[in-house]
Amino acid sequence: MKKIVLLAVASSLVTTVTFADCTSLMAKYNAPDPSIKTMRQLKRWVKRKVKDANKGALEKCLVDRAADNPNKATVAGE
Repeated sequence: MKKIVLLAVASSLVTTVTFADCTSLMAKYNAPDPSIKTMRQLKRWVKRKVKDANKGALEKCLVDRAADNPNKATVAGE
C-alpha cells in the first residue's frame, strides 16, 4: 500500500515540476489571455476547466498576470 501511495505522489510531483513554467501551463490548458481578464474571471475559469495537480500553479500564473492585479508590475520576468 505504501508503494502505491508513494508512486502516486511521485507522479504528481513530476507532473507539477514538468509544467511549472507558466507559459507551458497556459499552453497545455489553452488558458485565456490573462492580460484582458480580471482576477475573478481567471479564478472561475480555472475552477471550471482544470481538475488536476496543476490547478493551483496555473491559477497563480494567471492571476499574477491579470489585467486588474495591482501587483502586476512586480511579476518576475516582466
